[in-house]
Amino acid sequence: MTDKEHIKKELKKLFRSMDFISTKFLSDEKAAGKDFQMYFNIYQQLGLAWEFLGRQCKHWDGYKKTKEKKEVCRICGKVKRISRGEVNHCNHKQSDKHKG
Repeated sequence: MTDKEHIKKELKKLFRSMDFISTKFLSDEKAAGKDFQMYFNIYQQLGLAWEFLGRQCKHWDGYKKTKEKKEVCRICGKVKRISRGEVNHCNHKQSDKHKG
């Protein structure tokens, strides 16, 4: 199994687990106290696993546009970074206090 296949498989399982926990967590009105904390902790741990697997992803399948016009990896969902040349920088004037 290649790295790409392994990452895709693991992320697919991870996303299913995250969906299950979030659905159970959000739909369970009785979840309070100890149960609430348990679901919260599991979801946080799954988020860390997503971060770990996402760092291993080489974005082999490219990116797709979201409704918000952002580009996200087709495999891990990470938002594509904008290169420095594309970022609009604003020129802030230094105040007299900060001029050296």
